[in-house]
Amino acid sequence: MATTKPQTWHRIALTRHEYESGEIGVLFGSFRAAYIAKNGPAGMAMFGHWTEDGERYFVYLSPAAGRYIVPLLMAYSAHPTDAPDPAGLTLLYGDETSRSAFMAGFEA
Repeated sequence: MATTKPQTWHRIALTRHEYESGEIGVLFGSFRAAYIAKNGPAGMAMFGHWTEDGERYFVYLSPAAGRYIVPLLMAYSAHPTDAPDPAGLTLLYGDETSRSAFMAGFEA
């Protein structure tokens, strides 16, 4: 029998100024380094989108990413969140199969 665990996503909010000042590049580089160091774990991904008012850029980190990037989550004060609405999200880096976690309430 498979055990289940909740799908905890994490969200990082960058202001427009932080984004335009290159902070997204720093975040991207750190995530990419962790992804490569762990040999591209299944489901580990980073997604992003602008808020409707264009003042913030939200970065969503998939549940599979959480255990590999704890220092990154802490450095950016990431907040646990429910699965984001996939409409309008862009895959920034990682394993595209993490999109299935938008629909699932658990992970086998």
